[in-house]
Amino acid sequence: MDSKLIEFGGPVEGQMDNGPILLFVHANGYPPGSYRQFLEPMKRYFRVFAAQHRPLWAGRQPPERVDWTCFADDLQDAIDQISADSVHLVGHSMGAVAALQLAATRPGKVTTLTLLDPVFNSDWNLLKFRLTPRSKLLENPLVRGALRRPEYFPDQQGAFRFYRTKRAFANFDDSALWDYVDASNEPCSDGRVRLRFSGAWEAAIYRSSPRVVPWLKKLRVPTLGLRGTDSYILTEEFCRNWQRWQPEARIENIEGGHLFPMECPEATADAVRSFLFAR
Repeated sequence: MDSKLIEFGGPVEGQMDNGPILLFVHANGYPPGSYRQFLEPMKRYFRVFAAQHRPLWAGRQPPERVDWTCFADDLQDAIDQISADSVHLVGHSMGAVAALQLAATRPGKVTTLTLLDPVFNSDWNLLKFRLTPRSKLLENPLVRGALRRPEYFPDQQGAFRFYRTKRAFANFDDSALWDYVDASNEPCSDGRVRLRFSGAWEAAIYRSSPRVVPWLKKLRVPTLGLRGTDSYILTEEFCRNWQRWQPEARIENIEGGHLFPMECPEATADAVRSFLFAR
């Protein structure tokens, strides 16, 4: 198995060509193992894989500008590796945008598309963002937070204690937080652990959000969109426009914030299964 992919397994162990395949695409800064509690129940019905974004395998320093198209290209490579046919594609946040682009431009590779609180910015907000001087972009809370993120901890327990006090993880139970800690850190030769998804990559991605409206208007793949009721990323106004551009899409709210797949993994899994089994 390529290091760019993680296999969670499923009901047809060892049979790459048989049974439906679900390919999951993770958020900026949250490696696939962070979603264990959401993905594990899917193994009863699907052969489950997760694509690892290139910050986890392409070096710690990003290019000057990150064109998110590269993530869709990486998804195409992942699908080609695991299946000659189309797959059920599920993406969260930035991963949902990559999944959207692939489904809009190469629909033959995607059976269904599930978008979990995707990073969908209006054209007006994107224009304002792109007109902002680079020096001012560093004042963006997401960019600033990524660049300030500790890269090393004495051990996994130290990382857990640090994140346990952070507001972003306040609605994670301890098991979900440990999944994130274990997935996000790797051992160093000096005994410490280091963040796998560097803050430099995370910040560069936040600074490079693409325009998604053309892809949504082009999309013809059966689609489920889930928005966290407390999310600050995907607005209700954008969802109304999305429904107008894609009338056949199923767009619903689900309890939780932007990280609801980890905050409410069982409810998220139930909502996704309900959509997939209705197809």
